[in-house]
Amino acid sequence: MLKTTVRNILPNWMLSLYHKTLAVFANIRYRFPSRRLIIIGVTGTKGKSSTVVMITRILEEAGFKVGSMNTILFKIGDKEWPNKKKQSMLGRTKLQSMLRKMVKAGCTHAVFEVTSEGILQHRQWGIAFDVVVFTNLSEEHVEAHGTYRKYREAKELIFKNLRRSYRKTIKGREIPKIIAVNGDDKEADEFFKHRADKKWVVYADCKKLPPQKEKESIICAENIKETKNGVAMTIDDRYIDLQMHGKFMAHNALLATATAQSLGISLSTCEQALEKITMLPGRVEIITTKKGVRVIVDYAHEPKSFLAIFNTARELVEDGKVLVVFGATGGGRDKRKRGKMGKLAAEFGDYVILTTDDPYDDDPLKIIEDIAPGVISARPEWSVEKELFKIVDRKKAIQKALKLAKPNDIVLLLGKGSEQTMAVAEGRMVNWSDAEVVRELIS
Repeated sequence: MLKTTVRNILPNWMLSLYHKTLAVFANIRYRFPSRRLIIIGVTGTKGKSSTVVMITRILEEAGFKVGSMNTILFKIGDKEWPNKKKQSMLGRTKLQSMLRKMVKAGCTHAVFEVTSEGILQHRQWGIAFDVVVFTNLSEEHVEAHGTYRKYREAKELIFKNLRRSYRKTIKGREIPKIIAVNGDDKEADEFFKHRADKKWVVYADCKKLPPQKEKESIICAENIKETKNGVAMTIDDRYIDLQMHGKFMAHNALLATATAQSLGISLSTCEQALEKITMLPGRVEIITTKKGVRVIVDYAHEPKSFLAIFNTARELVEDGKVLVVFGATGGGRDKRKRGKMGKLAAEFGDYVILTTDDPYDDDPLKIIEDIAPGVISARPEWSVEKELFKIVDRKKAIQKALKLAKPNDIVLLLGKGSEQTMAVAEGRMVNWSDAEVVRELIS
């Protein structure tokens, strides 16, 4: 509450100065730990956590000791624990503290998410990035930035400043500054244009490559396809069989592979590491009930990620139905996307159950009512309590979906992913896990 009050009172320039001052002191206090590590920062709207985990696993497969921070988990060498902070990118002091702990533990690399909100608050200040990775961009957190362009420019900042950041020589080897981007995204050129020693671009289809640019190394895939156990693709005649569903996971794997290869790691090592990843908590995490209903727990919480997970569900469901359970974040976040999410859910789903996500101080029912018109616009023939349900209690909403679902149906449980808490009124965080609730209900 105090933080909210301070934010509302202070002008933006003073808030920015406050955040930057904290960042400077945090770097000094922990003695600029990023200068002792090879730092890999991953940014974009979606796919950050999955890409961070994949890069981490590849580096470990190559024999390096790695530190990692993402929405799913924290990691320092062999020690790994769930992220319960409700922050993809830690605050300035905690971030620098974690980096110092990684140095102390003997880590050689640190891989972490870089968020637009974190950049607004100068959390990246003083961090000497070596590799910066761009996944994709779509409208999110626009209210916090003012415009979509400012949101993109915030994401770009670590790319813009890459060549100017502290240059390292580790074990007698000068560490190059590297950019890796998803070339299939419409904003790819905005991130690729910044200066770097090396530039890598990934594409999902080798048959649709644009003209090659200067200094550009390309990795592309052939024949990306859904399989029984996940998604598979071919890179340079090497067949890689991922145990993770969703063609978007292939893009994340391509970016992780490009990052690793830019650091001198072989494609065979990338393949071995990627094929060992069996599941990412809250990222197309599948739980199958005794009656044969598949519940997919996923973090999708904006239109672009909705579209990706719906396409995956439709490929998996065959003759069954798709039931969609979701809400939207409160606290003034991205109100414009609520109707769009409702519309997509109705277009791809056979039933839609609207419920609570992270309401913060907002009325959960009001958020649901903001989503509902989007559902009705796509399916005007639907009736409330027949195809469309409004259930504020998220546990009861999940229970309703499980009751409605028949064998071979898919229940999409979206928005929370691997999160372990729910943000409610008065700044409180209550314990919550979608996956644990599903397992409790079906046990």
